This record gives sequence, C-alpha cells and structure tokens, in this order.
Amino acid sequence: MKATVILGLAAFPLATVHAADWPQFQGPDRTGVSQETGLIRSFGKKGPRILWDVKLEKGFGGCAIVGEEVYLVDRVLKEKDMLLCLDLKTGKEHWRYESPSEGEPSFPGSRSVPTVEEDAVYFVGSYGRVHCIDRKSHKARWTVKMADRYPDANTPNWGYAQCALVVGEIVFVTPFGSETGAAGWNKMTGAEVWKSGSIGDSHASPTVLQIGGEPHIALVSKSGKEGYVTGYRPQDGTILWQTQSYYNRIPIPIVTRVREDKLFVTGGYDCGSKMLSIKKSGARYELDELWAIEKGTQIHPPFVIDNHLYFLANENSNHKVAAKRKTGGLSCWDLEGKELWRTGNEPFMGRGGSIHADGMLIIQDGEKGVLRLVEPSPKGFKLLAEANVFESDLGKKHDLKFWSPMALSEGRLIMRGQDRLICVDLRK
Repeated sequence: MKATVILGLAAFPLATVHAADWPQFQGPDRTGVSQETGLIRSFGKKGPRILWDVKLEKGFGGCAIVGEEVYLVDRVLKEKDMLLCLDLKTGKEHWRYESPSEGEPSFPGSRSVPTVEEDAVYFVGSYGRVHCIDRKSHKARWTVKMADRYPDANTPNWGYAQCALVVGEIVFVTPFGSETGAAGWNKMTGAEVWKSGSIGDSHASPTVLQIGGEPHIALVSKSGKEGYVTGYRPQDGTILWQTQSYYNRIPIPIVTRVREDKLFVTGGYDCGSKMLSIKKSGARYELDELWAIEKGTQIHPPFVIDNHLYFLANENSNHKVAAKRKTGGLSCWDLEGKELWRTGNEPFMGRGGSIHADGMLIIQDGEKGVLRLVEPSPKGFKLLAEANVFESDLGKKHDLKFWSPMALSEGRLIMRGQDRLICVDLRK
C-alpha cells in the first residue's frame, strides 16, 4: 500500500544534551545507542561490580540520567505514581514527586521513562496524567489528565506506556481518543497547541526521525484490524506521511530509521516486521513496502549496525515451549530481509532491553535479568561476557519479567528487575 502526503519544509531544532547523559527513553536520540567508549569487555569470575542496589515497588518504568541524577517513575499499586530522583553514585534518594492515581492496569506497576530537560522533568502516568515537574522546586509546573482535556480519550488495555517526547517547545502526547489521536502541548504551560484525528491506540512510544532535513515524530498504532505508521510535524501536527501497510494488534517497539530512505517497523504477537521505503517525491513523501518477515521483537526496538539488523526475536508465542524457543533468541538480518543467524534457545534472552555502546550489544535477559555483552557480527553470535547480576534462580523456568529499558551514563549501567534497581560498573 502506498501513502502520499504533503511535505513539511521547515526544520525544527531538537533539545541539546550532554554527551554522557541518558536523558530520556532509549537515550539521547531514542535509538538505544550510546557514544561512550572505554567499557569493559569481560567480567571475570566474580562478575561486574555492583555499585548500589535499591528496593522499588514492582513495575516496568526505566531510568533517565542527567549529570549525577537518576530519574525514574515508580508506582504504588492502586494508589499513586511517583517520580524519584536518585544519586547516580550511591542510589540514595534526593527527592520525589507523588501524584494520586486510580485503579491498576494488567501487569501492575509503572510503565514509562521520564524525559529530563535542563529545568524540568516530563512523565506520563499509567492512566494518562501528563506531568511537568520543576527540577529545582520539585513541584509540578502543570499536570493534565488527558481524559479531562479530551473526554473521548481511551486508556489502552495495559495502561498508557508512552514515554513523554519533547521536541523544541512541544510535548507530544497521545490521548488515543475517537476524535483526538495525538496532540502537541506547550511544554512550559501544558496548553494545547494542536491536535490530530483518531489513530486508534498503541503501547509504542513516539520517536523523532530526521527525514528530508526536518524532524518527523513517528508513531505506530492500530485501530481494530487496521494498523497505522504515522509521521507528524512537531510544531503544528501536520501529518507528513501515513501508511496502513503494517499492522500489529499490540504495538510496542518504536519505529527504527534504517537509512534516510528506509524505516523498519516490528513487533510481537506473530505480526512480524516490515521494511518500508520513504522517499520525497516533489512536495510529497511516498511510503512503500520493500519486504516483510514473520519474526519480530515484542518489546524493544532493533539496532542497525554496519548495514545489519539485530534484535531479540522473542514473543508470547515462542517463549514457553522449547521447540519454539529455537526460532527466537538474538538474530541478525541483512537489509534485504535474510536471516543470517540466530541463537535460538542458547541463549534465548527473553524480552529484555539492549543498548549499543563501544562496539557491543549490552543485553539484559528478559527472563532472569542476566547481563550479557555481545560483539555484533554478521558471521555469528560472539558472547564476550555474562553475569547473573540479579542473582536470580536460573533453575526456575518462568519469566521474571525483566522487561524494563536500561540506561547508561559514564560507564554506569542502570538495570531494573521489577522491584529492584541496580547500578553496574562497566568502567575499566
């Protein structure tokens, strides 16, 4: 299917962050890629050094790191959402902000990663309350519940899992209503700047892709049996492109920019993945399907490394049965849709998060929390190091749901294990 829309012409600057910071979901540019170097490539018999270990409520919310401060969203069951600010060196709590919250979604606990700017922190609660918290006063500048502003807003089945996206002066939010699908709010006041029509719902976070010399906010969503991949202009909400060529019944991973002219969309639930071309044609963008595969990654996005795709091909349908687990694990694909290798069940690695840094894939096992360092290569799986950093009982077969995204700053890796947060020292 082809989608054609009007091309936006104005470029829009993105927020500037320090090189060592991990200020939002998936790092500085939401790709899970770190520019850090000088990391260890082996652990030794005792494993890596654990700098600190903090007890949390159960949940899935990952961390952002700015300077020496770690920010994360935690949640007390059926009671409140909490923004915590911890010390990067010690894990000690500096301050917290609390917000009452009703009910509890399936798979209880926090969902999103906060977005940290110079003066404020933005986060979205499980039931759609968007917060802007002043970093100095630790008080709310504004809070808006999407259902209060948009009565048609529809909380997704497993709660709002979107991580706040700030582009310039705009906070991009997703009410997922029958009339209002997405909206842009002024980041200083919370006032609505623009809104767009219905796009169904999603558990995927929006991301920013640089295409045609300007930023595009990209989002995967679904409505009934129809799927949407949409690109918005940040400042006014103009739909720059949209296609229905990819459908996932529960979208979770973000859109991946492979090259200036290629986008990769993926997910679990046996909905597979597709490579899409995106090209400027006169004053328009055109999207076409290049190829499709049956495999996908259910929660976390893939990495594009030296013209190859790497992702954990693990999802609901293959993680419980040994014979099916052989179809999963870490897999490597060329950009024509050919699988070059996969680890299958040895190791499977579940649905955990990954970071690409210093020529390595840093992978948290989604079932047991085991930390692995892998050298990406199209020639095969190259394990550099592994350690049971959470001291999990590896004999148990059930999934312990270590699904949170990790964060990395100045060689210190933050990992979550439902009700624990640990800081692993990867510095030489």
